[in-house]
Amino acid sequence: MPTLSWIGKEKVINHHRDVPFKILEHKYGFCAEKGESKDPVNSGNKIIHGDNLEALKSLLPEYDGKIKCIYIDPPYNTGNENWVYNDNVNHPKIRKWLEATLKAKENGKEAAIGIDDLARHDKWLCMMYPRLQLLHKLLEKNGVIFISIDDIEVHHLQCLCDEIFGSSNKLGILVWKNVTDNNPTNISIEHEYILCYSKDKSKVNPVWKSSTSDVKDKLIQIGNELNGKYEDLKDLQSAYNKWFKENKPYLWPLDRYKYIDKHGVYTGSQSVHNPGKEGYRYDISHPVTKIPCKEPLMGYRFPPATMKDLLDQEKILFGEDHTKIIELKVYAREYKVKLPSVIHLDGRLGAYELRDIFPEQKKTFDNPKTVQLLEELLSFATTNTDLVLDSFAGSGTTAHAVLNLNKKDGGNRKFILVEMEDYADSITAERVKRVIRGYSDKEGTGGGFDYYVLGKPLFIGENNELLNEEVGTDKIREYIWYSETRTAWGKPDLKKETQYFLGKKDGTAYYFIYEKDSLTTLDYDLLSTIKSKAGQYVIYADNCLLAKDFMMKHNIIFKKIPRDITRF
Repeated sequence: MPTLSWIGKEKVINHHRDVPFKILEHKYGFCAEKGESKDPVNSGNKIIHGDNLEALKSLLPEYDGKIKCIYIDPPYNTGNENWVYNDNVNHPKIRKWLEATLKAKENGKEAAIGIDDLARHDKWLCMMYPRLQLLHKLLEKNGVIFISIDDIEVHHLQCLCDEIFGSSNKLGILVWKNVTDNNPTNISIEHEYILCYSKDKSKVNPVWKSSTSDVKDKLIQIGNELNGKYEDLKDLQSAYNKWFKENKPYLWPLDRYKYIDKHGVYTGSQSVHNPGKEGYRYDISHPVTKIPCKEPLMGYRFPPATMKDLLDQEKILFGEDHTKIIELKVYAREYKVKLPSVIHLDGRLGAYELRDIFPEQKKTFDNPKTVQLLEELLSFATTNTDLVLDSFAGSGTTAHAVLNLNKKDGGNRKFILVEMEDYADSITAERVKRVIRGYSDKEGTGGGFDYYVLGKPLFIGENNELLNEEVGTDKIREYIWYSETRTAWGKPDLKKETQYFLGKKDGTAYYFIYEKDSLTTLDYDLLSTIKSKAGQYVIYADNCLLAKDFMMKHNIIFKKIPRDITRF
């Protein structure tokens, strides 16, 4: 498989392993019923303020392999310095990271790769690579990631994703047609891209369909309104045709709905023939002429028994006479939308939405994504209790979309947002608060979230050789458990066990014998307090006085604190 090379790549391939592990420090909770409080609301929703590379690493012990859907809108690398969310890669935090990462000796030479030696695309690639690696780790096996991008970096991004996720796990590239008539110099750029990859394509549902559609809801609403005004079917059809003609540009992807059945229900048609392969052959008589209808060139898609059921259910749409090929009738109320490769949504909608949410501010945020776009993507890729992550959260559109979808379909999806900029609380979190409570003429969605900042590192010292005791014992224990098992830690029942017991997994019992103010020793007395029966024991302590032969006989593995704690 072809790979992409750039200046500095060899320095960032494993950089995510060198990123300091920091704990998440809870600042406040928020819920619809009580508003803001110091105590956690434990809703499962999180907003994190801090560098997204460090934040992603801090999420691993709890969320490794548990995120169903990731959406990110990273910097497009335009060089535009005027955005509120600065998408120029010379952002001071990214520059600092690049300097620290790339000023290293290469192959034993004194000459280092400095920040000023990197071209604009090299910088962007160095920034994206380790973040995508951590996002890949956080995805479920059947999880998917959507990444918004434009022409400047789309080709580079696809190469990165092919390398990290695997080219065989590419689900496709969506085109978002979001602008019209943008007064170009040469070519009118009216679109952006959304790359979609999976962690394991074989585990992803092979058919994506969504029953959630604002357009469908509007179509049914208008149908019910018109049906109440007209008794005569011809008048109803005429009124609907007029409405349809006026609103057709806004009906995507339901613009095929242009019929009314005898009950005044709006219906659409789909082909019932088999394009490209031989189908079933039989005669279907027209209900008026009683003559067999024109048969599709490649035959019918359905076998005779299925077609009979469709005819009995009046789900076959006939033409004016037998010379027309029949079509499958689809009711708007039953229709499930397929995710198209081209999405038509006005890119200005995001700004309009923010004006409604923040009416007191003239300009809150430049070029925010519209919530309709995120609802569209998430309605296909997520269901009831799935976790959604956005590590370039910006104005908080992803959380807004999750809350809207939950309200529409009764789901219980959870969101995690990460935003590094100072407006993480004043804009990102504030938007989510207003969506939960309601704003303008919009009813609140309900729900809640907990707000965090990146706290202290778990390891300190010149070479990260020491445990930072200020983070608290539970955070250390959580880290140790994950480093050993790659699973989330839950506090064990200590009624019949020593306080140092972490838990059991796959036949191994784990113990972390640690005291903040004194050294601990694994000896025969301490060993006598261990009650669990296991095939193997992994025991952390400051010192060990057990004989090697004894430990081998009883399958005991000693690990010295902090030397033998795995850094991931």
